[in-house]
Amino acid sequence: MNWEQRILTNVELAPYMPPLAAPRFIHRVRALISQQEKTWPRLREGLARLSEVRSKEFSINGSKVLAQNNPQRMVSTSALVDAESIKQRPCFLCIHNLPPEEKGITFTDEFVVLCNPFPVLRDHLVISAREHKPQVIDGNFGKLLDLARDLGRGWMALYNGPKCGASAPDHLHFQACSIEMLPIIPEIDAWERRVIHKNNAIEVFTLRNYRLNQLIARGTSRDDLILWCENAISRLAVFSEVMEEPMINLIAYSDQEKWTIILFPRSKHRPSCYYAEGDARLTVSPAAIDLAGVLVVPQVEDFNRITAGDIEKIYAEVTMSFEWEN
Repeated sequence: MNWEQRILTNVELAPYMPPLAAPRFIHRVRALISQQEKTWPRLREGLARLSEVRSKEFSINGSKVLAQNNPQRMVSTSALVDAESIKQRPCFLCIHNLPPEEKGITFTDEFVVLCNPFPVLRDHLVISAREHKPQVIDGNFGKLLDLARDLGRGWMALYNGPKCGASAPDHLHFQACSIEMLPIIPEIDAWERRVIHKNNAIEVFTLRNYRLNQLIARGTSRDDLILWCENAISRLAVFSEVMEEPMINLIAYSDQEKWTIILFPRSKHRPSCYYAEGDARLTVSPAAIDLAGVLVVPQVEDFNRITAGDIEKIYAEVTMSFEWEN
């Protein structure tokens, strides 16, 4: 099956869309989700399981965190992402390895929007490159911004770096989902901030005394935001003493007038509790959604015993302490 056979046309999506002369991207996205839920049993099962997940709320330095017991995420949480393991397994985002029922819609000529059969949040999507190529943000940040803009209000697009959350580090992809449950989104506007840089096109700031280190950029200029991202990643690479892309997670969302970008600098992929033994072991492997305040804990035993202290330590371990200056 080639991509043309997997791409749903507007005619195929029409039964799931309102009658529109020229459907927008978001209309086609919602129609895709409806069509796939009806025709793909694995997705239907995943959505049913999402409705059954348990959550409990914690306060970390005054910031809200939702621990989510989501057993179907165990495959992603425990994914082997070392070079040898990646080499030995088929890429699950390549066209020939997708389930026959899995279909998508186009996002530019380069990407295909697919439904995530193991969702963390509502309307969880994977935006996968048609071509098999490495997960890297260099040259692709503008596409993340475009995705956030085209999805519009109420949605976020995200990027997990190849060494800090991407379970397919060998295949370029973004994710997207509803921002409805993400604690960090309302906290950004309510929290005290330290402004690092501000002009007519962009504002860069951090949240003071927040539960983890982050850098936030907000602006109306796509070009300025791309330049900001390139500069931030370059500085992180120097600080991290790496030649390749530094460890980062990115979240982008848009209200059509401006973008907000959250950059989480990383120091390690998984916390020490992931490798501990006995009751000290917590199978938690944070990526962008987890850092934004929905911490996935797939094992019920871990979920029952995880504490606010554990969560605070996990965030402190996996995010980099870095003093941002203009």
